[in-house]
Amino acid sequence: MRVGKFATLALLGALALQSVVVSGCGGQAEGNAREDEGLVVLRRVESEDPKSMDPHIAGDVISSRHCGMTYECLFQYDYLAHPPELVPCLAREPFHYDASTFTYTFKLRNDVHFQADRCFHPDAAKTHYRAEGEGKQSERAPGRRMTAHDMVYSFKRFAAQPDTGGYWILADAKITGLEAFRNRALELSGEGPTDDPDALLRQHIVDSNVPGLRAPDDETFVVQMTQPYPQFVHAITLSYGAAVAREAAEYYREDFFRKPVGTGAFVLDRWRSNWEIVWARNPDFRKEYFPTSTAPEDERYKPFMGKQLPLADKVIFRVIRETQSAWLSFRDGLTDFSRPDRDQFEAAIQAGDLSPKLGAQGINMERYAEPTLSYISFNMNDPVVGTPAGERGRAIRRALALCIDRDDYIRRYLNGRGQPATQITPPNMIGHLTDYASPAQRFDPEEGLNILRAAGFIVEGSGANVLVRDPDTRSQVTVSISLRRNTDAMRDYARFLRNCGARVGIVVECELMTFAEWLKRTDENDGQAFDSGWIMDYPDAQNMLQLLYGPNKPPGVNNSAYVNPEFDRIYTEMVPLNETDPAERERKTALIGQLNAIVDHDVPWILRDYREDVLLFHEWYVPPKPNYFAYTFIKFEHADTTMRSERSTQWTKASPWPVLVIVLALLFPAGLIGMKILRQK
Repeated sequence: MRVGKFATLALLGALALQSVVVSGCGGQAEGNAREDEGLVVLRRVESEDPKSMDPHIAGDVISSRHCGMTYECLFQYDYLAHPPELVPCLAREPFHYDASTFTYTFKLRNDVHFQADRCFHPDAAKTHYRAEGEGKQSERAPGRRMTAHDMVYSFKRFAAQPDTGGYWILADAKITGLEAFRNRALELSGEGPTDDPDALLRQHIVDSNVPGLRAPDDETFVVQMTQPYPQFVHAITLSYGAAVAREAAEYYREDFFRKPVGTGAFVLDRWRSNWEIVWARNPDFRKEYFPTSTAPEDERYKPFMGKQLPLADKVIFRVIRETQSAWLSFRDGLTDFSRPDRDQFEAAIQAGDLSPKLGAQGINMERYAEPTLSYISFNMNDPVVGTPAGERGRAIRRALALCIDRDDYIRRYLNGRGQPATQITPPNMIGHLTDYASPAQRFDPEEGLNILRAAGFIVEGSGANVLVRDPDTRSQVTVSISLRRNTDAMRDYARFLRNCGARVGIVVECELMTFAEWLKRTDENDGQAFDSGWIMDYPDAQNMLQLLYGPNKPPGVNNSAYVNPEFDRIYTEMVPLNETDPAERERKTALIGQLNAIVDHDVPWILRDYREDVLLFHEWYVPPKPNYFAYTFIKFEHADTTMRSERSTQWTKASPWPVLVIVLALLFPAGLIGMKILRQK
């Protein structure tokens, strides 16, 4: 028995030696190099899996990015244009708008096909993916041509989704007949037979007529609105406006979120949850070319101008949750770029410039202003901090908004990458008021304590020992905030928020969770407050202000469930105003000022910061032209795969001494056992 134990330890030591040697010699880099040989491959990190690859449900940034790999809309953003400009995608030309009838007419391309897939096979008709099983997936059929009838189906399918968070883009009866169609769809959701609860809903999508959605022929798609909606084409350039094949949605059903079937540049090769997502070039993608430009700032893209898209053969996303692990992967050349967090930034950037060590490694840096707002949204249905709490709830919200030292947060936690938020709309966007700063969103904890006293709360002590009690229960006021990540950076942020709350005598408790858990909480309106953020979908204040519009309450984008009739009335008047008309622009600006004033009074949010994006990238990677409204730009990206393979293999080759030390440490116990056996003999 002792001899067996010795042999086992020796075997384990040998296996450990093999594992360490392979790892020490850059096993992952060499494996990547073999996989990438002869191909143009982009390698990048994703912090989490997408929530869904169903474009009519996906609403978060990660999910939208992956939907953009394969799904397309009528329009897309010009890759090289600045400021952002829409150009035809599935449409073949600019749209025609009839102002007298609020009607959009889109002429479609005739060379767009859905990707080859099992759902188009004759044997798959009127059956279900789960009934056939995964084994049938290899028996695919060519994808059929996309027509205007698919656009009608797709708009109806999107409106029929009970769990979409994106219906705000078409809400308020914007399309003739769509609201009645959606209401009936919600009634039918889950009401089918036990073995197929959404059968009635699917049939409703196909059979029901929506007067505002028509396809007079295969290449003409007509949308009739009930009112002016100048943001319409921008809004349907989000994934919600994507073309979806009926065959795919009905074949995959509840699995459609992980079985994308689009018309775009890439097809999903594999998705291993919590590990990697791999997209491959769509061999049937139509001919689309990299745009041309003579602008000096576009010189870096000159080698690619006129080339057929996509530039890459494969895009590999590694799912790495911990930022330090993601950073090390970048430093080793296993991924193409990095957006460093606070700790990494301090090591990488010195006095505002890239550290000499990283510069010598061929790493470059670029900075971009993001159209982003970071904020904390209060649950306005909560009995402590929300509307039911009346003036006391408002006092708590106001005090917490006044106890946040935004400058300190940006300096210490964002490394100076941003600026304090002074209003809802970020700078350089339509509707940002240049001469306005919210009086409710400043740093003044003493004023916060005065507000709590005036509302009847018991304030005891002072300075660092201040304590605020509820006058009825005598318990200390406590507020819980749900945070979107469970990382070291978020734990630091939680400590920051606790310290801020202490300035006004309020206990701030933070619950860290995954992004998927956070989304579920906000959709269900389950929590007191939520750490939130919004990257604008298009450059118009309406896109930010709709986050506080009452009808968009959960599961919609208004995750605070804020409802103020006066805000809703003014917002409704503001939406149809067109920026291109001087008189309407002036009126719109005035209304946005009124909306800001209402929010300043009610304080449903704590505004935190507008973010600056810092991108570090290796010399073999050509960074994209920044456009935070576009999710289809990966088809324009390029990396020198050969250079990455050579460099990463070289950088990950370790010295043999650490390997020997580890091996000796592993074998030492086995040696002692062996000596003991020999002595006993």
